[in-house]
Amino acid sequence: MVPTLNRGPYLTDTLHDLLAQEHRPLEILIVDQSTQENAALRELVAQYPELISYHKVGFHGLPLARNYGWQNAKHEAVIFVDDDIRCGPALVSEHLRVLTKSNCGMVAGAIDERYPREPWNERPGHFNFWTATPSRGFEAAVECQADHVPGGNFSAWRSVLEAAGGFDEALACGAALYEETELCLRVRRCGFDIYFNGNARLDHLAAGSGGCRVADIPTYLRSLGHNRAIVIKRHLRWFQAPTAWVRLLLLFASYAVHYRDGRAFGEGLRGVSEGITAAKQSPLCGQYKPESVLQETPAIL
Repeated sequence: MVPTLNRGPYLTDTLHDLLAQEHRPLEILIVDQSTQENAALRELVAQYPELISYHKVGFHGLPLARNYGWQNAKHEAVIFVDDDIRCGPALVSEHLRVLTKSNCGMVAGAIDERYPREPWNERPGHFNFWTATPSRGFEAAVECQADHVPGGNFSAWRSVLEAAGGFDEALACGAALYEETELCLRVRRCGFDIYFNGNARLDHLAAGSGGCRVADIPTYLRSLGHNRAIVIKRHLRWFQAPTAWVRLLLLFASYAVHYRDGRAFGEGLRGVSEGITAAKQSPLCGQYKPESVLQETPAIL
């Protein structure tokens, strides 16, 4: 499934690569939250009605779009990709090859970034419970178990997502930071394994506009504090939490100093307070049916 928000030509290129996948049966489910028109998308939907399932929705938020997607997908295995990626024809096949392993609940795919990150020496998708820090390393070419998945390239069984409670929509604020990580920690609590497959590979183009963007640093830190507080309160043991809180406060301070924005630290603390309150509640996962949201079919169909 592909959640999208005002990504124009990037989305069109992504869809062309997905249409070229070797695996069948295949459904390309688009959850479109855009305000901008996309004539090329309309043409593709009209041209491939047997492959593309298009849903124009009236809500906004990445966790909401993903919950909508897996709940309305035709097939039991669901692969989640961003709307600004390019991939080869074996992406779906490689996800399914590992997803069908015994007790596998989710698969993390490999990502080659337009702007490469610093090399990471630990296994891909490691989560540090002492600092509540999810590490990436998703450019690796290995196959191994992982703690969490990258947002732009992962797969899961619908039944596993349902058992874990779906994506927590309380994490929809800002850039939806830690959305996948928090879900993965719940999936592992349910007893399922998560694997990384370096052959389920794609390129992330990092579009400069659209998608989950935050306009300023104080707003970003408020969402970071909110979402990381949820992870800390729900998933860390009492003796791990102190170091995680200190690490988070140091992160706020470094942002505030680097960007010379005095509001940043205060907004981060405000987000933490709100996140602690949200963490006391069960994960929020709405029930989405096509008739329950604004759904528009492109006019040329």
